[in-house]
Amino acid sequence: MKPATPEYVLGDFGDVTVDHYGDKSRFFRRDDTFLVETTNAKGDTEVFEIAYTFGVEPLQQYLIAFPDGRLQALSLSWDSRPESEGGQRWFHLYPDERIPHDDALHWTGTYFNWNSRCAHCHSTNLEKNYDEKTNSYDTRWSEINVACEACHGPGQSHVEWAKNNTGAAAHQHLGFNRSISAVNQWLHSADRDTAQTTAAVTPDLNGQLSTCGSCHSRRMLIDDPDKPGHFFDKHQIESLTPPLYHSGGQIRDEVYVMGSFLQSKMYQKGVVCSNCHEPHSLKLRAEGNAVCAQCHKPSVFDTEKHHHHPPASSGAQCANCHMPETTYMVVDPRRDHSIRIPRPDLSVGHDTPNACTQCHQDQTNVWAANAMEKWLQASNKTLPPHYGEALAVGHSGAVPAQQLLSQLANNAEQPGIVRGTALSLLSGQYDSQALKAARANLGDEDPLVRLGAVRVLAMLPIEQRIGDLLPMLSDPRRVVRLEATRLLHEVEDQQLNKEQLSVLKRARQEYLAVLKHHADTPSGQVNLSQYHVARGQYDSAEKALQKALVLAPYNLPATMGLADLYRVRGQDAKGEPLLRAFIKHNAEIAGIHHSLGLLLIRQKRYEDGVVALARAAELEPNNIRFGYVYAVALTSRGHLGKGVDVLEALYKLQPDNQEVLFALLDALQRSQQWQKALVYAEKLQKLEPDNPQIDQFIRYLQSQ
Repeated sequence: MKPATPEYVLGDFGDVTVDHYGDKSRFFRRDDTFLVETTNAKGDTEVFEIAYTFGVEPLQQYLIAFPDGRLQALSLSWDSRPESEGGQRWFHLYPDERIPHDDALHWTGTYFNWNSRCAHCHSTNLEKNYDEKTNSYDTRWSEINVACEACHGPGQSHVEWAKNNTGAAAHQHLGFNRSISAVNQWLHSADRDTAQTTAAVTPDLNGQLSTCGSCHSRRMLIDDPDKPGHFFDKHQIESLTPPLYHSGGQIRDEVYVMGSFLQSKMYQKGVVCSNCHEPHSLKLRAEGNAVCAQCHKPSVFDTEKHHHHPPASSGAQCANCHMPETTYMVVDPRRDHSIRIPRPDLSVGHDTPNACTQCHQDQTNVWAANAMEKWLQASNKTLPPHYGEALAVGHSGAVPAQQLLSQLANNAEQPGIVRGTALSLLSGQYDSQALKAARANLGDEDPLVRLGAVRVLAMLPIEQRIGDLLPMLSDPRRVVRLEATRLLHEVEDQQLNKEQLSVLKRARQEYLAVLKHHADTPSGQVNLSQYHVARGQYDSAEKALQKALVLAPYNLPATMGLADLYRVRGQDAKGEPLLRAFIKHNAEIAGIHHSLGLLLIRQKRYEDGVVALARAAELEPNNIRFGYVYAVALTSRGHLGKGVDVLEALYKLQPDNQEVLFALLDALQRSQQWQKALVYAEKLQKLEPDNPQIDQFIRYLQSQ
């Protein structure tokens, strides 16, 4: 980040006009001032002065300052690559779609706000200074871009140590408040193909990985990121779930390395960032395969026998097979740091990416899987089981999901972020196997596993959560404490003894402090509203949701939350125009149609309600809840045949869903389809073999 001066501006401001789906922007100069004429938040054309440049290569963005202290990043960016590589041009970050002024992704909106979205990772010692009353910023920094203290911490004590020459013992870490050196030593031996550390290693998230991961991760801040300490006391990292990750754990959206690296064997063995990257020059420690050869013997791994490609070819490069690239921001390729074995066999069943067909784009996953199978057979090797199988099934909601995810969660040999994600995926409907897995992992050594285990407990009524979650309020990691606090919002003071209430009050203070830090984001206000709703503080909840919609009009969670709050308060008349306005803006969101359908049913406008519920089920045909509610609405209005069709389709998706089976039996009985009802009743009996009511119902059907 630099001031927008001729020294730093790379883009062509020579009176150049860029047309993006009919929206025209003109880039020009007045002496040393750089300007853009483009659409503002109201859709009108306005001239803005460029305040700062943002980035150098492969692209440069431009920040515009507003009177309320906001800095907004233009979505039109400069491709700074050489012309021979397709660069030296203006391009839009969303090249395949028009982004009108009222779109959430317009450059004037919250998602392109530098203060809340970018600043912490691009400046040093940032103070956001958001004023919630005026909805404005007074953001300050010590240095405009990433400087020494951004990674090493405050340097005053280091300077004192250097001046006084008092020795390292007088000031820990030479006066810095943290150590980020790569402390692990790696040794080669004749009997091993891969270097080993000199001592047993526990992956350390207090040192270098905490510092680097603070910016190189998709996460939410839960404390000051400049503090020394454990990563999970300062950040809540995203789970390996779509749309951020592919269902097998590979990168999909911009996730910035850390979530991938936590999946890798390298992380488990004690590798840290600076083992491969030189942090000051930003270069790799060596060129090409040599960076991997630091630990992996070239005589074993850098051979055609291992990689099955001609030497020195693209396919012989370690990173191309084990760290395939995904391009973000149109021109910025980044590597997947899960450093995985390519698994085209998993791609065949679950449509996940693999390095083979990402390179051989004219071939299929089946072709790649067959080729790898032949290589393995020739070497008498087999591929090990991969957690991607369970995660992919879990994301799809297929029948064996609960069992596979529970097994994965309990497998201590798997990465913590994988096990935590598996548990998070179990946090939907009540399942005894999932609950057992959660309770077994509440004391796991990995914070992400404990976090996932806590999330599963959301399936329990609030009274049954208390015993499991109260101890988690004293967890050593803040990220776990916050989630346990969230799931105890509804606990009333009289349900606890004095000591328990004291612990919960401290936890709530910590939780609200985090929400206050995110008061300038729609998600922060939505989370605050959920806290107030759980506490019965409806006026405060309404204010928070209204603030969220000021920050981001048509924000989905805020719209849904406010409409539901109106439902709770018996004010559906306020909720309906809110939902309809969103649908007019974006008609492809199933949840909005579902909410509207339920609202109309509550108002006894049944036929309109059924139409809205049908649209929700149509938009998300694999959503069991949407389909179930639509089917019940149909059958309750006498449309038994159509209702049965919907329920049978849902049954095929989830044959063990008892709610669907009971609804199906009711509809079949009412339409006097006795034989078909008997078939499904017997299926239900297998799920509940000890239920005498089902036995009695079967006898009744047999008599018909």
